[in-house]
Amino acid sequence: MVGGIVHNSEYSMVKAPEILTRDDGGTIAYHRIIGKSPGVMFLTGFKSDMTGSKAIALEELCRRRGQGFIRFDYFGHGQSSGAFEDGTIGRWKDDAVCTLDQLTEGPQVIVGSSMGGWIMLLTALQDLSFQSVLNDK
Repeated sequence: MVGGIVHNSEYSMVKAPEILTRDDGGTIAYHRIIGKSPGVMFLTGFKSDMTGSKAIALEELCRRRGQGFIRFDYFGHGQSSGAFEDGTIGRWKDDAVCTLDQLTEGPQVIVGSSMGGWIMLLTALQDLSFQSVLNDK
């Protein structure tokens, strides 16, 4: 039990992740629930992966509420491609932006744990910059 939420680890740990291929050939492993808006996107911490207790607990809460949810592994983490030592904050932010752009629809609540909080902020700032450019046209 984490934060009062009982884990259904049978579902979360048995199902193989889906794979998103980036334009550069790298792959991002992810688990996603299609559901109502706003969706929730979980960003893990440094050297953590999407199978951690926070990610699983949040997924189960979203599943019960019927909300969309996505969790994923950054480059060099978990089941995504790459070597951890070749990763950077910028690369991991790009993974988050790619996941957000390619795999979600509508408003998203981005939840970051530890380093994921920093990546969440960088992702939101990039999205705001992009929206500003679109609005200027």
